[in-house]
Parts: sequence; C-alpha cells; structure tokens
Amino acid sequence: MVVGLMLGALFATATAAGIPQYARSLEIISMHATVEDVGNINSNVHINTSWIPLANDDHVLADAAVLSAVENNLGELVVDTTRLTKSREHWWGRLNEPLRQDSLASLSSFQYIENFAEHVAFIEGTAPTDSITMVDGERTIEVAVLHKRAQLLQLEVGDVINSQPIDLGTGLVRARITGTFEQTDLYEVFWLELGEAYLAPAIEGREQPLIMLPTESSMFSIVAEANAGLPASYDWFIYTDQSLLADKSVADLEDAYGGLSEQLEEGIARPFVITEMIPRIESMKKRALFGSIPLLLMALLILSCIAFYLTMAAGLLGRRRVAGYVILRSRGFNVRQQLRIHLAEAAVISLPAAIVAPLISLVVIAAVGYLPAYSSITDGGTMPIELSAKAWLWSFGAAVGTVLVVTAASSFWDRSTIASARSSDSRPVDEPWFQRFYVDAMLIGLSGIVWWEVGSRSSALTADRGGEFSPDLSLLAAPVLIAISGSLVALRLFPIITRVFARVGLRSGSTSLGLGLASVARRPFFHGWPMLAFALAISTGIVAGSVVSTLERSTNEQVFYSTGADIRVTTTGSTGQVGREQLEEVRNLDSINVATPAMRTDATVGTTSLGSQFTLLTVDPIDFQQVAWFRDDFTDSETSIHQLVDRLAVRVLPDPIVIPPNASEMSILAKNEPFTPRLELWVVLRDGFGDSHTINMGEFEEGWFRGTADLSTYPQPVEITSIQTFMKVGPDSAPPSDVFLDDLMVDTPETVGTGESHLVIDFNDNAFWTGLPTAEGEDTGYSTETEPEIPQDKVSNAGDRIGRISLGRGANEGVRGIYRTATDRPIPILASQSFIDQTGVGIRRPFIINVKGGLVPVEVIDVVNYFPTIDPENGPFAVADVDAIVKFVELRGRKTITPNELFASVNPSELSDQEISEEVRDVFRLARIDSRAEQINGTFVDPVAVAGWRGMSIVATIVAALVVLMAYAVFLAAYSLRTKGDSALILALGASSRDYWVSTIAELFPAIIVGTLVGIGTGFAVSSLMIGSMAHTGTGEQLLPPFILQTNWMLPMVTIAAIFTIVLAGVVNSVRSFREIEIAEMAREGFSASST
Repeated sequence: MVVGLMLGALFATATAAGIPQYARSLEIISMHATVEDVGNINSNVHINTSWIPLANDDHVLADAAVLSAVENNLGELVVDTTRLTKSREHWWGRLNEPLRQDSLASLSSFQYIENFAEHVAFIEGTAPTDSITMVDGERTIEVAVLHKRAQLLQLEVGDVINSQPIDLGTGLVRARITGTFEQTDLYEVFWLELGEAYLAPAIEGREQPLIMLPTESSMFSIVAEANAGLPASYDWFIYTDQSLLADKSVADLEDAYGGLSEQLEEGIARPFVITEMIPRIESMKKRALFGSIPLLLMALLILSCIAFYLTMAAGLLGRRRVAGYVILRSRGFNVRQQLRIHLAEAAVISLPAAIVAPLISLVVIAAVGYLPAYSSITDGGTMPIELSAKAWLWSFGAAVGTVLVVTAASSFWDRSTIASARSSDSRPVDEPWFQRFYVDAMLIGLSGIVWWEVGSRSSALTADRGGEFSPDLSLLAAPVLIAISGSLVALRLFPIITRVFARVGLRSGSTSLGLGLASVARRPFFHGWPMLAFALAISTGIVAGSVVSTLERSTNEQVFYSTGADIRVTTTGSTGQVGREQLEEVRNLDSINVATPAMRTDATVGTTSLGSQFTLLTVDPIDFQQVAWFRDDFTDSETSIHQLVDRLAVRVLPDPIVIPPNASEMSILAKNEPFTPRLELWVVLRDGFGDSHTINMGEFEEGWFRGTADLSTYPQPVEITSIQTFMKVGPDSAPPSDVFLDDLMVDTPETVGTGESHLVIDFNDNAFWTGLPTAEGEDTGYSTETEPEIPQDKVSNAGDRIGRISLGRGANEGVRGIYRTATDRPIPILASQSFIDQTGVGIRRPFIINVKGGLVPVEVIDVVNYFPTIDPENGPFAVADVDAIVKFVELRGRKTITPNELFASVNPSELSDQEISEEVRDVFRLARIDSRAEQINGTFVDPVAVAGWRGMSIVATIVAALVVLMAYAVFLAAYSLRTKGDSALILALGASSRDYWVSTIAELFPAIIVGTLVGIGTGFAVSSLMIGSMAHTGTGEQLLPPFILQTNWMLPMVTIAAIFTIVLAGVVNSVRSFREIEIAEMAREGFSASST
C-alpha cells in the first residue's frame, strides 16, 4: 500500500504540475495558429501620426523616438523598418500653366518613402537625386511618379510641376519628373505593406491625384519650407519575424505592444499603433480564459478522485498498522509524536514525487498529442511543450496537499490501548469520523448554497477591481463539492441499502448469496470506500462526456444558427442587393442545390418611423425550410417551428387581371369628387419578372375624364395590381375625397384607332379590391355603385356600375388607393415575445408596420423564441414571407425594394468548401460569404476547443479510470487480508468454489451497483449546473441558440467497463486464493486472526 500511496502522490503532483504546462502548450498552439492566420503582412506593426510638422528637426526627433520605442519593446522581433512621410494636399499644374483649383481638379502630394528605389524598376528616366536646379528662377527638386499614374495624368519625364499647399494658399514647390517606375515585385513584403494606395490612391468624384516621390533631403528642405507650419503624415512600418512572434507568449506580446504604445505616447504626438496582432491577442486572451474553465473543471475533478484515493489508501494502511500504533502508544508515544511520524512518512512519499512530477507531466502532455482528439492540431505528432518554473510551484503545492491528506487519514487509525485495538478487530468497521461529527451534513448544506450561487450566476468568471476577469475557483470547485456531497449521502444510506440486500439474500434460499450479502451488510463502511471511488470516477466520466457532447453539439449549432444555411450571402452598404440575375447565376451553379433570397431590414410598428423599432427578416417560407436549420425549442407553441414557417406563405391569391400582350396604350375613365387640383391617377403593373411599374394616367380634371398613357414592352404576363392617386402634399396627409372609376381599357397595335379597345376592368363588382393602408390606418375603402350619367364621348357602356374609392385624410408619402387581395386577412408574421411585450399587439390582431417607407398590414400568427441568424438579445424581431412583403411595399407607386441576403444549400460535390464559397463570391464580389462547413471545420482545429474541452475531457476520463483502478486494487489487497480467515472457515464447512464465486460476487457487487447509480446521478446534476455557467462562446457571449444537455456515453462507459473489469479480476483472484487455502495451516493460526 505504500507503493500505492507513492503512485497517488505522483498522480496528484503530476496533475497539478500539468495544469500550467498544458495551458502553455495550448497557448503555443494558439499563438502559432494566430500568427499563421494573421499572415506575414498583418502581423507587422504600422505606426502613424498626423500631428508632427513637416520640418527636418521634428522629423529627426520623431524618428529617434519611434525607433527607440521599437527597439526597447519589440527588440529581436524586428527584421526591418520603412519610413514614410507624406505632405498635405496641394493644388498643382504644369509649368507656365495656372494651378487648377476647381472641385474636380486633381490634387498632389509629396511623399518620401525610405529606400523605395531598391524595390522599383524605372520604365522611363532615372531615380530622383538630391540635386536642386533653377527653373525660371525657382529652386526645382527631382521627383519620381508611378508610371501608370503618369500615363493617366498625361505626364512625362522632364515635365515640371508647380504645387501649392491648399491649407496655406501660398508658397510654391517646383518639381521635375526624372523618372516613372513600377514595382518590381508586387508580392514582396515591402509593397504588400504599402500597396498602391500610397503611390496612386483612387479617388471618387474628381480626377485622380498625383503622388510625387522626392528624396529625403528634398522632402525635408524645399517641400518642408513651402509647407512651413503644416503637419504631415508620418508612417513607420515595422516588419516582424513571424517565427519569433509565434514563439512568444501572450503576456510577452501584450507587454511588448503595451510598452510600445506607452513609450510612443511619451515620444510623439497622437500616435496610432496598427497591427492585427493586438486585437488577435485580446481575442486569444478571451478564448484562453473561457477555454480554461472546462480545463480547470476537469483538473479539479481529477484531483478530487486522487485525493479520495490517497485518503482511502492511507486509511487502509493505517488500519493494517493499528497493532504497531498500539505498541508505540504503550511505550509512551503521545499523539503529537505519532503525528510527526505520519507527517514524516507523508513527506517522504510526496516530496520526491513533487520533484519529478513536472518532468513526467511534460512527457504525458507531449504524448497526448498522439490521441485522435488532438490530431487536427498536432497532425498526429506530439504536443508542443515548454518546461516552466511555475510547474514546480504547482507540483509542490499539490505535494503539500498530499502530505496533509495522507497525514490526516493515517492519524484517524491511532488507538490508545491494546485492548481497544483488539476489540476493534472483532467488530465491524465503525462509521467514519465525518459521519460521527456530521461533516457530511455540513458539506451537503454547503453544496446547496453553492448550487444556488452557481445557478444564480450567468458565468463562472469573476472580475477584480481593475475589471480583469478570471475563473472563479470557488464556483469551479462546486462540481467537486456536489459530487463528494452526493457520494457521502450515498455512504450514509449505504448501510440501510446493504441490510435490505441482506434480507433479500437470506430469503433467496441460496446460502452462498445470503452469506455474501450478509457480509457486506456487516461491514458496510469497509465496502463504502470502493463505492465512493466508483461514484467519483463515474461522475467524472459523466461530466466529461456531457462537456464534450454538449459543447460540441452547441458549437455546431452556433454555426448552424449564425449561418442559417450551408451558404449565407450578406450584401453590404445601401446598394447591396440580391438581384434577379445574381440569384439565377447562383442557382445555376452545379454545387448549389437550393438558393433562396431574403431581406433583413429595420422596420417600425405603426404608420410612421417613430413607432417601436424591430428587426424584420423576410424569407421564402417554402425554400427556406429546405436550406435552414431549426430546433423544436425555437418556439413554445404546440405547433412545430416548421409548420409555423410554412404558415407564413401567402398562398391564396386573386386571379390576376392580365392585360393583353403587346398592349401599347392604356386608358381609364375617372372622376374626383370634390375635385382636388394636382391629384394624379396611377395604375401599378407587375411584369412577368415580378418587377413593378407605375403608369401615370394624368392629373384629374373637373368632372369625368379619360386618362391615357402609353405602355412600354414588359416581360409577359403583365398584371394590374393597384390603382392609386398621388398628390404632392405632406407625407402623411391629403384632402379626403372620392374617386370614381370605370372601364379600364388597353389598345394593341391592331386596335388603335378602331374604337375596339380591350376592356380589362369594368368595375362592376368588388373583384377583391382593398384599400391601401395610410398614415391614418385603414381609412381607404372600396365599393361599387350604379353608374351615373357620363358624357357619351367618354363612356364605353361596358356595364351599369362603377367603382368608388373612398379616400380618407391619411396618405403614404402622398399615395392612396386600392390593391387586389384574395382574403381580408393581413400578411401573417411570426414575432418574438419581446416584440409582443414592447408593442402590445396580440395574436391574430391586425396592425400596420412601416417597411422602407411602405405601410404593410400584418398580423402575428404565433410567437417564436429564436429564428436562424437573429439574436433575440439585440431587440424585438419578426419574420414574414419575402415575396408578400416585397410585393406589398412595391404596390405603392414608384417604390422598389430588393432582397439583400441569400441562403443556399449545397449539392455533394468534388469541390472543396472553400472552392464553393469562392464560386458564390465571384457572383457577389462585395458581399460577405459565410460557409457553414468552413466554420464547422474551423472549430475542430481551434486549439481552445480541441485542448480546452474535447481533448481534456478524454484525458480526465482516462486518468479517473486509472485512479479508480488503483483505488480498487488497494481495496482488494485489504479485502484479501481481511477475509482470509473467513474464506478458510467457509472452506472448512464444505463450501465449493462455485459457492465462493457466488458469495464473493454478492459481497462486492452492491458497492459497484450503488456507486454506479450515485455516479450517474451526481454526474448529471453537476453537468447540468456547470455547463450552464460554461456555456459561452470563445469570446464570452452567451450561446445562441442555448445549449441542450447531452451526454456522450462512450466516456463514462469506459470508466464503468474498467470498474467491472477490475472487480471481476478481483473475484477471480479471490476464488484462486480460496482454492489454494491450506485448512490445516489456517487452523493452527486461527481462522479469525485475519478476519478483521
């Protein structure tokens, strides 16, 4: 058992030492991945200031300050530097020509770039020199110009340019172009960092600027004199060594960049330090912080298992040594002296382990890289390792803990007299000290408090006074406390359970079964030790399996939710749109299965822009279901989310009013009463492509008038969707009046001049006409009435009724009218609960929303909690049919809106995920393309995800299984000694090997069964509690959608299988020992001598 304690001490110290070293290995992998992802250009440092005067003395001082700061903070990371200085803008013109100062004129600047001549090839002429010549009495410097820009501005070598600073309005710089150049290698770091933006910037709205490159001497003499008092733009490009950068720690780089910024603040005015590494380091810190939570959780669970193992092994060893303790006490040793002996023994066991543990943990961490779970970040090789002094601090800390645990456990077996020791041998094992003093009850109460505390927090992080976050170790210890408390409750109930088993065994009629169950009932606390070991190990396996399965599923579902489909296209800017041609082009790609447009926009409730604002996502309800991912808990409704989305589709449409093909002219008989001047009559058409066209039929006249308009050629079929009036008044109001309509007719080339026009609408019935919403709500009505007397020259006598539009005071940007709908129900939408709470609207209660200036009648058909791509935390949201919303908004004359997003599913293809994304990107060049497959693949090579919880959970399960195997091996050794006399007595009474098989299994298996059940229960309890506090993205945001607790049973089953294996091995060993018993020898020794 001493060997067992040494192994336990080694496990404890190696686990503790491995925590900082494993974290450092994780940091090394993350840093290399980050530097590689950032790339050679973005990892460089760009320092800029625009607040230093263009003067030589200031230039020298600034250079010295910057280079000193770079040397002091970045040091060996720096490979090279480039300096750049650019003047303010100038008016310019050729020699003997006036300076152009109009709004479209090309502007010029002088720009000094250090060593630029070494990286260019001169197409014409030569590089500028420091030479200064006189041209027409003015000092003239030499400059170079990019060849393409010289051609664009029609400049040649030898041309002399006059420039004047715009900000001063005086002064003159005269320069001669000595050469035009082009970059020798556009892909070298020098030009990738600078780029053409510095040599030939592109400007919209005016002629392209002229950038002239003088020498350093000319820049800070002649140019500086003309720009006296004006600041210039100073840039320093610091090229860094990627390999050295990748080997640095986060703390080192944070200190380096922080120190650089601080020293620059002291040395130059308003500096900016620009490098992609600074935000990436912040992101790494956040990811490492949240990745450390499962890492520490697993480590604490492992250490709790090891601590229990040490307690068990030390206790059983103390039990075996009780006779020796009694002899020492009888010879005068007091409790303090015996405590020193225990302390010395524990120190001898622990301190050597603490010395070698960091080295052992380093080897184990390196070997962990060979596990399949780590293959995506190690390529099947070893994990990167780095030995640190911090590992020994953790190791010796664990050694101190080990000494305390072993000393305390050993000391509880001291006895004061030989008599008490002998009497204890004849009795079953007493209840443990923590039950006698109700320590377990106190732990249970403390666990309840911690459970409430953890449940009331949203994170397992705590912030210090400076606002820095770190893992809250007290809350991370909660799983250990809860698992131990649950196991101790089971231990207090274990005697009752074993007595029930014993009664069942005695009534079973099997002597061997009854004997085995009676034996465990007689010594429940002795068998309680392995029961606790099983419970802790299985609980660790359950937590590990839950962490892996839940967070892995949640990670995938975050991608499913954020992308919405296999491919998501998000157009940018006010001009971003998913046009018809682009949609068809994507749909024609072989790699795309289904592509569906969507529109995301801000909308308001009510008829003005001042109503409650919300996010409106419109999708094609049918196609979106084919490409999107949903989960049943997205809604609390009894109707499934798929059925709700399906109900968004507006399927019932009126029969279209189609005008004849090749119609060339349209006319309509109309009257406005009371007559309203400057009131126009519009007819809105929709062509075969779904585009709307507004036809102006002219202004109303007093009395009846026939409005006419020419028609263009539109894609067929063309249907009439709305009839409207328009008046240039306030956006939300207009005079109330009635509009009477009759006989809408069209002419084709064949009917023009024949008097036989095609009657399209006779207005004899309602024909599904409904009033358009206005700022006053539903204040436009439609009806028919008997046709009055109409002048014969204007009527076609095609019926006896006319249509009547009753216009109220409301308008929508001057537009009022009617449209066709097959039902009297508004457009259905799904809304979030926050939408309902904020607006006060009810289910199936019609109201109006304002979408891009269009007033749309809608009604909420149900409530959803989540919908793909929408974050409920960002505010209320609603979902609707994209076609229904777009068509309704476009009913308002001269109003066009276009979808701005696209969702697509992909076909099985030989193309890679990246190649499919590039195909789509070729169609939408300025859009953001999100690929679900690429993002999911990215999570499997994310070092924090892999090492933080995937890999660590597997390692924790393996270690827990090893510890429980060691614990049970120690127990079996003690069990064999304790039951040796009983076994001989049973054999003497005539028991067979089969009887002993049954008896041993009956004695050992209750601990397995109870321990397994307790472990599963506490494991699930701990998992549901802790994963909730760990459920954040890598940068700390709440998971979207929320996680669903899920367990990968593979990991706990490994532990359970290991337990059953060693128990069966112990049974086999006990039976083998039973067969080898010599009864005569045991009789001489005494059957009960060892049966303690």
